[in-house]
Amino acid sequence: MNTNYDAGFVHDIANLDRLRAGIKEDEQGALRAAAQQFESIFTQMLFKSMRQANEAFESDLMSSNTTKFFEQMRDEQMANELSTSGSLGLADLIVNQLGGEQEKPSEDVIRNAVHDSPLRLPTDKNGDKPDKAMLDKAADDAIKVMKAAQARQQNFAPVPPMAAAPIQPSQTFTSPEEFVSKMQPYAEKAASALGTDPAVLIAQAALETGWGKKVIKNAAGSSNNLFNIKADPRWQGPKVATNTLEFHNGIPVQEKAAFRSYDGFQDSFNDYVRFLNDNPRYEKALSSPEDPRQFIRNLHKAGYATDPNYSQKVISVMDKVNSLMK
Repeated sequence: MNTNYDAGFVHDIANLDRLRAGIKEDEQGALRAAAQQFESIFTQMLFKSMRQANEAFESDLMSSNTTKFFEQMRDEQMANELSTSGSLGLADLIVNQLGGEQEKPSEDVIRNAVHDSPLRLPTDKNGDKPDKAMLDKAADDAIKVMKAAQARQQNFAPVPPMAAAPIQPSQTFTSPEEFVSKMQPYAEKAASALGTDPAVLIAQAALETGWGKKVIKNAAGSSNNLFNIKADPRWQGPKVATNTLEFHNGIPVQEKAAFRSYDGFQDSFNDYVRFLNDNPRYEKALSSPEDPRQFIRNLHKAGYATDPNYSQKVISVMDKVNSLMK
């Protein structure tokens, strides 16, 4: 049987589970899929290194956080397209070097393949190709991302729902104390998977939902979406459309958007952990989550919310959550 690999989002770490599941059925296909996924990550790291090398030549008039954000999105998409089209050729070299004898690329094979020729490497705005140091750094960074993502996934085992548990109806919370009490068991499991303080997750959910009183609802009841995660094209589950307030250059604007819907609060926390792990923009936040204040600041900087005061609001709510937790 043939394993067809749809690269989709360039850092869809959930693909790792699908690759592992497919190895027994089609080892060669799974090997190619793993090599292709690494090529996507390597290419993005290469773009990142090339941009950093050119930062000294950037003008403040032509560079901003918004510009960098959209550049990162474009780089991710370009890396994905290069990988799926085979334009770089790195996946082919990895597969050839392994010869189908291993289930996944080893670090030595990856580094050797990176320096093999002829690689159709991208060039910077001056037409220069990356040098050896840049290739080494890109390979090391890509390997680090893959290993960190695998480690986080192994530490997070979603809690299955109770047998015959019905879809939860809309729940009402009469006080912040009740909200914290109900959310604490879910938050502790999710925080353990992320390596951070459960109080910051409860605070984030409290801010997003007004202490549980403004959870987005649909015709069947509550969406149970505690973190207001939107239903982007990758989301294949149920969704709810509603008005939302977004900030563009600091200006609040009402927009219509689709949000993910879950059967229960546990699913909302599980998906929150997956959402952060599956998006490379949150890598910095996940690499040092021990300080909950810095964790939420890094999430904010990475684009989790458009409200310019979002992280400070979460931190303020977290102080109250800490006073209510038992």
